[in-house]
Amino acid sequence: MVLEATARTDKGDIIPVGRKEYREIGLDLDGNQRMGSWEIKEIVDLSLQPGKSVTERFLKELPEGARSAEVVVKVSMWPDPKTELVVERVERRVTFE
Repeated sequence: MVLEATARTDKGDIIPVGRKEYREIGLDLDGNQRMGSWEIKEIVDLSLQPGKSVTERFLKELPEGARSAEVVVKVSMWPDPKTELVVERVERRVTFE
């Protein structure tokens, strides 16, 4: 799964805010086992467990003079490198004073 956040300013600039990938340890993109359990125990877990929620924070400066931005956060699954399945997409407008 991939979490991506982007912002579009009121001036039309599109800014990548952040990206985080969650994947099952030991499997390649085709789902084949590439590591044994004795190898996996030494690695930090990058998977997102079923039913578990996580909070991610991204910090990004917008161009000077931007008064508002449309922030889009998207969570996608990639069953293969050419196929994106959007699980959730949220848009929010943020204004600055």
